[in-house]
Amino acid sequence: MNILIFNWRDIKNPLAGGSEIYFHELAKRWALQGNKVTIICSGWRGCKKDEIIDGIKIVRVGNDRTLYFLAPFSYWKLKIKPDLVIDVENGIPFFSPLFAKAKKFLHIHHVHKDIWFKELTIPLALLGRFLETKIMPLIYSKVGVITLSKSSKFEIEKEGLGKVIGIVNPGISFAKYKKFGRSENPSILFLNRIKKYKGLDVLLRAVEDLKRQNLIPDVWVAGNGSELKIMKNYATKHNLSNVKFFGRISEEKKQELMQKAWIFVNPSFKEGWGIVNIEANYFGTPIIGSDVGGIRDSVINGKTGLLFEYGNSEDLKKKIKLLLKNKKIRDRMSKNAKIFARKFDWNIKAKQYLNLLEK
Repeated sequence: MNILIFNWRDIKNPLAGGSEIYFHELAKRWALQGNKVTIICSGWRGCKKDEIIDGIKIVRVGNDRTLYFLAPFSYWKLKIKPDLVIDVENGIPFFSPLFAKAKKFLHIHHVHKDIWFKELTIPLALLGRFLETKIMPLIYSKVGVITLSKSSKFEIEKEGLGKVIGIVNPGISFAKYKKFGRSENPSILFLNRIKKYKGLDVLLRAVEDLKRQNLIPDVWVAGNGSELKIMKNYATKHNLSNVKFFGRISEEKKQELMQKAWIFVNPSFKEGWGIVNIEANYFGTPIIGSDVGGIRDSVINGKTGLLFEYGNSEDLKKKIKLLLKNKKIRDRMSKNAKIFARKFDWNIKAKQYLNLLEK
């Protein structure tokens, strides 16, 4: 098939996240099977406008702000029109039914809803929510929706955003990697984009409380984002010298930190799934995650990790303290985590998604 994916960014974008990993891993496997795959996405200063990566044709248009206006023109310029279009909604979709004649699918990672008000000014937040909850359901009324988790499916249908025709969880790569042991000192890893809704501030408040109780774990923060400078300033102001900021890291460094960390913390307000949770589980690292949609799907509470009340730094502190102090529980969760992670193979997930498209 000739498959076109509209996505906000691509895997090489400096701000790439879970959505970009998800569709790149699927698309490169579809390409290996003989399908033609194109991704139309935003560019950034100094990027190549057209590039082939892992057999996927990447077409970069404008930037994060102008992409949605320019995407239809990029579609019309295609010499060979696609058999089908996957329209990826990252808050708002590309409104492809208005300009694309091919068979269309709407992919929603998760409902943004209140995230708009955490990340944007009130006027822009109201506009985003209006487009997502009022205009999108009208435009996509006859388009099938694919999502990542049962939690997302429930919320999408509850909010009346569309009819979910399939759920395909993300996978992880079972590649060879350099092995590392756990760090000598108790350690916590946060690896995510650093934005307001990702909840790093909740973790730092919990770490501050732990320090008052003379429990001072090493805290490794990996990732970039709009809140990075604010979080660094918070750590400096509150004398959290045990918190180290790595910025954006390589795949090799991610594998190293996930193996060395005693626990992985994901305090996000909402996720479609949480690929990083399964990646950490693959290395036997238990998760402490907020009890919200997506994260509660990718963490088996009491078995592969623990859930805490979102935004409640006191609850998070107690869960961190429990795992850091109790090796027996950590070891049991570590064993369960490795078994659980093995269920999420990108090859299987790519086949599941392609089967949905073919049907």
